[in-house]
Amino acid sequence: MGLRTSADTVLRELRKAPGRKRKPQPRVVGIDDWAIARGHQYGTIIVDLERREPIEVFAGRETTAVAAWMRAHPSIEIVARDWAGAYSEAVDIALPAAKQVSDRWHLLCNLRDNVERLLYRLGPQLRQAAQQGEVGGVTLGRQGLLSGNSLRSWQRLSDQRRATRLALYERVMALRAQGGTMKGIGRELSSDHRTVRKFITAGAFPERAPKARGPTPLDPYRSYIEERIAQGCRCPRLIWQELKQRGYTGSRAAVQNCVVRLLFPQGKVPLVQAPVRTMPCPSARRVFGWLVGWRKLAVEEPRSADHERFVQALCKIEPVVGEVRSLAREFLGLMHRRSPRQFDRWLKRLSRCDAAEMRRFARSLRADLPAVRAAFRLPWSKGQTEGHVNRLKFLKRQMYGRANIELLRLQVLKPS
Repeated sequence: MGLRTSADTVLRELRKAPGRKRKPQPRVVGIDDWAIARGHQYGTIIVDLERREPIEVFAGRETTAVAAWMRAHPSIEIVARDWAGAYSEAVDIALPAAKQVSDRWHLLCNLRDNVERLLYRLGPQLRQAAQQGEVGGVTLGRQGLLSGNSLRSWQRLSDQRRATRLALYERVMALRAQGGTMKGIGRELSSDHRTVRKFITAGAFPERAPKARGPTPLDPYRSYIEERIAQGCRCPRLIWQELKQRGYTGSRAAVQNCVVRLLFPQGKVPLVQAPVRTMPCPSARRVFGWLVGWRKLAVEEPRSADHERFVQALCKIEPVVGEVRSLAREFLGLMHRRSPRQFDRWLKRLSRCDAAEMRRFARSLRADLPAVRAAFRLPWSKGQTEGHVNRLKFLKRQMYGRANIELLRLQVLKPS
């Protein structure tokens, strides 16, 4: 703008800028803390959840400071907060008639933390369950012998495509035997009529001819590979090492592919008993995800069967894990359906659980029971507040060392 001034003067003028226009008194607010200097100094941010904007930022999160601000705003009827005792106490002191709502996300986090404490305590049982579970076979044994999974990815893909074409061929021939026309069969199977005609007139399943290959570094050694296979050698690694001594400079994978083609021209490798490989012991957090099933898919993932076998083995070794799993999954369903009556029955079962960690979780829920019940009845949560805390941290980092509390407050509360 062409002004002759310093950065300090600009900051000083910003601090003297007039405040925002007077806004309506808040009725529903969310409150949370944020770190001015993590582990040393904290502040508080308060958000009007109905207008979706922050209305106050100040240093400190003590009960006295929060209660003083609450007394100055008697219009507040609902306060959404986490489990911070200072904020709960401040609302009880300043606005005893206001309803407090415990944040649902924090309730789920507390459930996860308590289940993980139980799993940390059951470390030997986790290792035992992992040792009982077998995972997928090994492609090559310790000596490099061929096993059932020795086909490379392109070979497996080729087999899958052939199986798809074969299934289509069989359907075409079945419909043709029932008297269907070529165009009618094509319409029914969503296939080109020329493909249908080729299948019908072929007389047998038309195999695709192999693609022509150019010369490769392995071609001069193919006769030697055939000779070694005729002698009974079935170890690609050993053949590759022998070829290297004879001057071969190609990869071991090419040698293995050649051995597979020569031994099994149709691409069908007989299954060989591969070494049993057990599952590595998973972390407590990962086991919690397997117990409650965070990502329940319509089609199971390839390794989900291994996970379920691990969970079943763990529940068999330690029956209390099965009880905790049932309680945790039921709590997720209750949170999704927002059913306070069923929550009361669930809380009684939780209090009688054999796991000490879950009984401790039940006591913490009972200590804040009105706010927890309100989380099931009311739509408000602290999600908006968490979003504004994230924005506040972004602004604080943008201003580097100039971000004292007065300037930061102006930045956060300025009209958007």
